[in-house]
Amino acid sequence: MVPYPMTQPNPSPRPEPVETATSGPDELDEPSELDELDEPAGPAGDRAGSQLLTGVVLLIVALLLFAASRVVATGQRHAYDPGASPPAGYRLTAGTTYQLSASRSVAELKQAGLLSDLACFSTSVTGEQSPLALSSIADDDRNLHQFATFIAPVTGRLQLSCTGIDAVFVDDADDAGPDRSALLVLLAAGVGLLGVVVGCSGGYGRRSRAELD
Repeated sequence: MVPYPMTQPNPSPRPEPVETATSGPDELDEPSELDELDEPAGPAGDRAGSQLLTGVVLLIVALLLFAASRVVATGQRHAYDPGASPPAGYRLTAGTTYQLSASRSVAELKQAGLLSDLACFSTSVTGEQSPLALSSIADDDRNLHQFATFIAPVTGRLQLSCTGIDAVFVDDADDAGPDRSALLVLLAAGVGLLGVVVGCSGGYGRRSRAELD
């Protein structure tokens, strides 16, 4: 009996390890395109909001400045100031041309017929009254409150009056006070304009941001 050679079973093949795709450190750190688009949106939105808020604050400041100008105007003594009355006299220099103004407008004076035959007088501190020679009569409505000009006959303090006109002002006299209310009005206009520009810029930025979202 011939013995058969014993055969050893073939070992089953070992499964090869499957390589899994891993992201390297460089790939993990790379921002996506969506992240790149979202990054600048936050600062841009904050900047637009700040501009809008700044514009509103500037507009409020402008309103306060204008209100302050109206308060200051009530304490001034110019023809165009509301409720103003002229001082007892004005300091004038001989040979200098000055302007005569009234609280009423030139149009009102013309309608009342007061400029057709205008007569004005100057009164010194001693009470001596003299006729005042007028250089010109401004009967144009565009002159607003100024209705005549004259050349000062002497140097000193004089009180001026005109027939039919209750209060006569010399707004450009040597001792006439500055018009602080006008400066406040100009400042209010400048601040208000700046507020509109800044506020509109912020509002446009917020609108563009909302459309992108």
